[in-house]
Amino acid sequence: MPTGYDIGLLHALSLAQPATASRIRTEFAHVLESPGGRNGELVALAQLLQVIGHGRHRELAGRLTGRAQQLTGTPVPTPTA
Repeated sequence: MPTGYDIGLLHALSLAQPATASRIRTEFAHVLESPGGRNGELVALAQLLQVIGHGRHRELAGRLTGRAQQLTGTPVPTPTA
């Protein structure tokens, strides 16, 4: 997996808890803000969005698409199961 994948996955799964997500972003900024870390986070987000499309973790859909939009500057459709 690319650099930042594990931390990106951790961050993505914590988005439902804003304080926790913020702390993860702060503690691991040196990874997540690097080009490789950004790519790793995008891979983690893409995988989770696919999982949502299969009916799991639906509660994170809006937060995951929002984060993907922040990283890419491009609208991301919310998956439906």
